[in-house]
Amino acid sequence: MRFRLPLLLVAIGFVAARPSAAQPPATIPVALYVDGGVSGKGPDLFEETAKASPDLKVTRVTAADIRAGKLKNFRVLVIPGGSGGGQAHALDSTGREAVKAFVKGGGCYVGICAGCYLASTGYPWSLDLLPARVIDRANWLRGTGMLKLEFTADGKEWLKTTEPVAACKYANGPILEPITGAKEKLIPLAYYREELVPSGSRPGVMLNTPAVVAARYGRGWAIGISPHPEQTDGLKQAVPSAIRWALAHPDVGWRD
Repeated sequence: MRFRLPLLLVAIGFVAARPSAAQPPATIPVALYVDGGVSGKGPDLFEETAKASPDLKVTRVTAADIRAGKLKNFRVLVIPGGSGGGQAHALDSTGREAVKAFVKGGGCYVGICAGCYLASTGYPWSLDLLPARVIDRANWLRGTGMLKLEFTADGKEWLKTTEPVAACKYANGPILEPITGAKEKLIPLAYYREELVPSGSRPGVMLNTPAVVAARYGRGWAIGISPHPEQTDGLKQAVPSAIRWALAHPDVGWRD
């Protein structure tokens, strides 16, 4: 009997020591990449969205800034639409390694459309942040339109969506497939429940593939978004919500 109380106290101590979700910082410094390989209205629209989120402080950065080590001043890097290959070329190998080191050290990467291509695995210029490869590459020019997304249980938590299904703007985003046996688990946050089928492509390739995903990379998180919630009414707060969720769940137990 005399040993039970100390053992109980030890057990209670272990339970209390378990890490839990933290509060994201009151002000989140966000680097928005706007340089080679970026095109369209994505950067401007993301900045407009951020204005409705006073905790996000957005600063535009260039490839030269990233190569110079300026990501150390930020918690988040957002790479918007355009050309994933063009972005990789502008960053060059030094910049790409700087991005990977930033995420590995605890940063949050958000790749939208082209930025999601860049974060994937399998291209010579891939960042390999996400355990996912792009399929049906020959038919990447699928077109644009509003496509139905269905959010997973994780997606509802990350993205703070109130409806299980929503239409989202799509513009030639990557069609992703998880890599079997990858070290880190790919977390689907939403699936495509509709598709665009370009001429020469087989129907059904895009249907039911992950549209929004996340994965650990070192201490940090990589978030890949194939469509454009930042350009879709009713979904514009999805990206800020995902950023907050990632920063509130650091990997405190990670070891290199």
